[in-house]
Amino acid sequence: MEPKEKVNFYDSWAQDYEQHMSVMEYQAPRFGVETLDSVYLGDQDIALVLDVPCGTGLVTEGLQKLGFKNFLGIEGSKRMLQIAESRGLYQRLTQHMVTTDNPLPVQPDSYDIVMIVGGLAQQHLPWEILPEMLRVTKSGGFICFTMRAEASDHRRNVLTSIQELVTKGLWGKVVKRYVEKWQKSMLMV
Repeated sequence: MEPKEKVNFYDSWAQDYEQHMSVMEYQAPRFGVETLDSVYLGDQDIALVLDVPCGTGLVTEGLQKLGFKNFLGIEGSKRMLQIAESRGLYQRLTQHMVTTDNPLPVQPDSYDIVMIVGGLAQQHLPWEILPEMLRVTKSGGFICFTMRAEASDHRRNVLTSIQELVTKGLWGKVVKRYVEKWQKSMLMV
């Protein structure tokens, strides 16, 4: 799916997105937030958090409940951003579709935490964006992402890219959490 098609898809889904995610018992935002909470020892009041793609703000809502206060959301879908903005959680929201040819509009070493929940799925963010996420993360910061466990070329590429960054000493694995049932199985007819 091309970037413009993805944006159109999420624009058309935005109004019903959270209701559909609730019906599917989609747990990735909760698991991402819980996992970060289990390892982050910094001062939550001053931590700068980048949420990309931020969708309607489900991840940031969870982080705010834990005491985090400083959020930038980046999202390709204008309608998703409008819903995120209506929640009043973000200090700044930016409409931007991250691709390998369209890097983040963010200075290097800006964020203590980068959250990528649901974004590294097949047909979403390209796996090649991981070095870009690393570029905007402060030294010693955290990149927390969720990813489906099913075998795919996309998953293999993500894991290979991370291993290359680990080998170069640019990335350190802190925790890996496997979740068996992260959403209800749904059959659409």
